[in-house]
Amino acid sequence: MDDLDPDSAARRESDDASNDALTGEITGVASTATVPDNVMAGTVRGRLALLIVFLMILLADATIYHARGFSGPAAFFVGATALLFVGIPRRAITPSSVLLALMMMLLSFRLASNGWGLHVCAGLWLLHGLTLAFRRQQPFVLETLIFAAQVVPGGYDFFQRINERMKEQVIGPAEDGMSGRRLEVILPLLAALLFGGTFVMANPDMVTWVSGHLGELATAVREFLFQFSPYEIAFWCAVAWATGGLLRPITGPIIAAACERLPTITQDTNAPLYAAFRNTLLTVIALFSAYLVFEFNTLWFREFPEGFYYAGYAHEGAAWLTVALGLATLTLSLIFRGRTLSDPRLRQLTRLSWGWSALNLLLAAAVYHRMYIYIEFNGMTRMRTVALLGITSVVGGFLLVLVKINSRRNFLWLIRRQLWVLGLAVFVYAVLPVDVLIHRYNVAEVMSGNLPPVVQITGHEVDDECLPVLLPLTNSEDKRIANGMKAFLAARTSQLQAKVGRAERQGWTAWQRGQTNSLAFLKDHRQEMSMSDGTRDGTNAFERLQNYAYENWW
Repeated sequence: MDDLDPDSAARRESDDASNDALTGEITGVASTATVPDNVMAGTVRGRLALLIVFLMILLADATIYHARGFSGPAAFFVGATALLFVGIPRRAITPSSVLLALMMMLLSFRLASNGWGLHVCAGLWLLHGLTLAFRRQQPFVLETLIFAAQVVPGGYDFFQRINERMKEQVIGPAEDGMSGRRLEVILPLLAALLFGGTFVMANPDMVTWVSGHLGELATAVREFLFQFSPYEIAFWCAVAWATGGLLRPITGPIIAAACERLPTITQDTNAPLYAAFRNTLLTVIALFSAYLVFEFNTLWFREFPEGFYYAGYAHEGAAWLTVALGLATLTLSLIFRGRTLSDPRLRQLTRLSWGWSALNLLLAAAVYHRMYIYIEFNGMTRMRTVALLGITSVVGGFLLVLVKINSRRNFLWLIRRQLWVLGLAVFVYAVLPVDVLIHRYNVAEVMSGNLPPVVQITGHEVDDECLPVLLPLTNSEDKRIANGMKAFLAARTSQLQAKVGRAERQGWTAWQRGQTNSLAFLKDHRQEMSMSDGTRDGTNAFERLQNYAYENWW
């Protein structure tokens, strides 16, 4: 582990001081024995924190517990972001917080359009990242996970300090022989209840009147409480606990602000593994050069014969070449570290690394080309989209290694940024209308005369929001495709109408923009879904299309 630089130590001390101040805000006790105004400021902010907890419970109950779809969580993430921003002490608007807030807005829009479970997981991560960013901390992935883990003890600490503050305000002044504002109100109320109850008991008519009204009040309270199940009350407690942990975390900087830049080398020393590393780089340069010549000669600029093994070359082969890129990333990381960086011959090793890096970028182009071969063979799919994002993530990680070498960063810097690249790839997949994009491509190919992509439409589940994209297929010159898609869209229109009607009955939390827009579009083009030959057996028409596509292009 590299030594911490003075700036990092100073930042850490500043963060520790900030956490002491936050403790004072929630307990109402100033970090130093100074003016009473600090105590009053802490009290006000403590009340604000309790108000935020209460509002968060109301928001979560309406948008999550009673939600019937994904529009509820979409509203929750937007509202929770605003509440946390208001409730976090000494908050700051940083570039990281602005970027994460924009990502949260985009994610919430997708949730309300066509939500699924990955969106909810991404929203929870963004919520924790935003709490870090509002506190001027970088939302690194590992730090975010650790921050999420401290929410449980953080919630306990939050309410424990609230309890201590209440004791200090009510009982503390009396123990110190001083008059407290709360006791000035509480003691007279207790006296009124005690002696008033005695006077009531002394008069039977008053007992009857009071007991009747108290019975009505008890019944009303009982009926009100019985509206809520024990599970809902437990949900409220969990939300309050988690919100307290987010507002007032028990930790300072989650991971010590380790210096991400390598220390300055003052003395050149020969690395014992220099020769081994140099020979390794020369070997992989020769190997990559030979393989790339073979790759370009066999798979580029050629027509593939009937029966070509597309899955083996373009699918499995692309996966193995991606593994090679990942191994190259790991190899460069292991070479350029430790005593190698103080070797006087480092410049020669760096030149070799740049040569190998250029070959790796050519290899990345070969991987993309293999995926293009597979896509051109029979169209786009969700998994091919995942593959393209995965390849891009590996390439991004490799480029980060080159930045690390050039800017003399350490391994911690690299891991943090590579996890960001991976997280960004997951986020992009989550918020992209993947089905709309892949089927827009497939439909365009089929309508241009390249029929194999129709197998991806008939062989995979199709999202409701992309049904309008398929409508041009009803005008295909191939009548089996045209009639099959007419039958498919007619059936899905009926199913979609039932879904939208059910969502309207369940309330706004079940609303999905993608379903509503698709239904309106399909209704406007219902005439285009009628069979041209008068056939009414739509199920058989679509089954014939499925068999036709499977037999020819699967």
